[in-house]
Amino acid sequence: MSIRIAKTGRGAAAALTLAVLSTLAACGGGGDGSASTDPGTPTEPGTPTEPVTPTLRVGILPDTQGGDSGVALHPMKAILDLYAKSGVNVVLAVGDLVENGTPAEYALWRGLAEQYKGRMTILPIMGNHDPKGIDQDWYDTVEDFIPADAQHMPGSAYKNYALVRDNVLFINISYGWLERAYDFVEGMVREHGGKVDHIILQTHNSFAGNRYGLVRENIVDGSLAIVNDVKFREAYDKYRKLFAEYDVIYVSGHEHHYARSLIRDDSDLGFQQIISGDSAYKGYETRFGEHERIQNVLMHKVQHEDTGFVDANASIFTIQGGMLDYRSYFATHSVARNEDGPKELATPQWKLLDRFVRSTQRCEKVVFPGSVPADIQRNSAYDPSYRTSYCASASGHRARLLDGTNRSFNRYDTRTRGMSATPGYSYAGSNMEMLSMMYRYMFISDESFSRNLNNSQRARLVGEGTPDEEIEVRATTIDLKKLVALNWQERGKDTVSDVLWVSGIAGQTGTYIDPWGRAKDITTATGLPGSYGDGSESGKLPVQLPAHATRQWELGADQSGDTYVLEFALPAGAEAAATTLARRDADGKWIALAPASCISKQPYQAAFLSALPADVDASCAAAVGYDATKSAYWARVDQEGAFAVVAR
Repeated sequence: MSIRIAKTGRGAAAALTLAVLSTLAACGGGGDGSASTDPGTPTEPGTPTEPVTPTLRVGILPDTQGGDSGVALHPMKAILDLYAKSGVNVVLAVGDLVENGTPAEYALWRGLAEQYKGRMTILPIMGNHDPKGIDQDWYDTVEDFIPADAQHMPGSAYKNYALVRDNVLFINISYGWLERAYDFVEGMVREHGGKVDHIILQTHNSFAGNRYGLVRENIVDGSLAIVNDVKFREAYDKYRKLFAEYDVIYVSGHEHHYARSLIRDDSDLGFQQIISGDSAYKGYETRFGEHERIQNVLMHKVQHEDTGFVDANASIFTIQGGMLDYRSYFATHSVARNEDGPKELATPQWKLLDRFVRSTQRCEKVVFPGSVPADIQRNSAYDPSYRTSYCASASGHRARLLDGTNRSFNRYDTRTRGMSATPGYSYAGSNMEMLSMMYRYMFISDESFSRNLNNSQRARLVGEGTPDEEIEVRATTIDLKKLVALNWQERGKDTVSDVLWVSGIAGQTGTYIDPWGRAKDITTATGLPGSYGDGSESGKLPVQLPAHATRQWELGADQSGDTYVLEFALPAGAEAAATTLARRDADGKWIALAPASCISKQPYQAAFLSALPADVDASCAAAVGYDATKSAYWARVDQEGAFAVVAR
């Protein structure tokens, strides 16, 4: 379990960090996970129902390039309407605003964006489509959207800039510039990092993507002749270290599907990457998948237009001091051009897809899926249990997870792709050298002592010695990981202890998709050859899911997940007879996990994961105990959210 010293945050520089991803006790939207279309309802998307007054809300606007339409106006409007109803203050427009960078296209984008200008600050950057035009058209479009107090990178004003809003540093880097912008990015982080609680960097290309990504494009497939490739290779390790050290959230577009992952530096500290999804009329398939050398994929949803539908994606950060609440939504539609009219997007059915909470005091653990073969060596990391070490708050309150296994997880397939080196032009002087670079920067080579859980031959040389020789990145089946976290929040007047947010357990429901987003049945379908994880040619086995796993994309308002056991130490000076362990409900009230008559006096035992202790009456609904030898409560639960010791 990773416990880190926070590098960001006013007053948080000496606090233990603790990172959370996943579900909250009350997540917005209807009980089936759908968002209300009534802006006056209290369950409006992105509106926390916990008793917290948000200070800043940040939305993400994915690529709005519209093919022949120039700008995909219907999904863009649907997303901005949602943000307006949800009280979003800042919108990150992650690039590819338009298809070809023409004045007419920019006029379309600006004409719609200006309708929201008085209600939210829109921060645009260039994608790979925007530079098809000329710079002056870009400047004319975006200059008065970018606030006057922004700090611009010398020589590239209005393309690369940073600004602080409340306790968040926003760094905005256009396509093709992250490779050359390290000094500017580091300078902004060093200047502001100690004064803010959160840093969000938006750029267009992913760091490690399922389809594109700087690691594969600029390093593995990079060229000695391309300045950006050379520059990114020089900055690669520095970026990973900087982003991990300062807990940066990296937001991108470009891939036209939604994904979230943890990217690690060489010391295994990580930063989260969010590939924001789609606001266009096309969706991309999954190609290369997880870069397991540096990456753990935590959520992944593809909807290729060949299925007849694409997704519109909307994501909202709600930020209050050191607490950050993230929720991502999707609305599936069949609009292929502006002339089609809004169709489903006239009244979009927003559904909650993904969520996490993070605090400046947090501990986190990457939990692997229960599909990991039981008889392989675990490589110190392939742990499917939720069990953690103790995590302490800044004031010394302690909690940990004692038991539970990751039995409900999502799965996806990739497609086969080929790559080859060009001697004298690419970094790799041969295909064999490029294959070696793949295993240096992207993939883990399958060995008996370190199994590749995604495929036994993740990449291989085919057609060796023939004109058709190439590297084949093999189609495979990948199971998602979970970032389980314990987040601390300072106690309020209604608790005896600090508040602990448990997150990351209940965000996956057993979905399984092919590379184009078509549904497969994880309970009956075998994964692609080589994907089992034991070095053989077997595919991943079908999964016997627990009853709570819906196999649906949308998450419920109080989603149940795998059963786990929480241990919460009694704060110093408090008495067990006068306290109890409670969870906060959707109305902000603390509800005891069990009445006093149902609290066991036995220490926790593994048998209690599925049975009640012998000293508890069979009519008791929950397994909860107090271990006097540890001065700690324990509780078997299947929901996330906020927990605390409260007065009886």
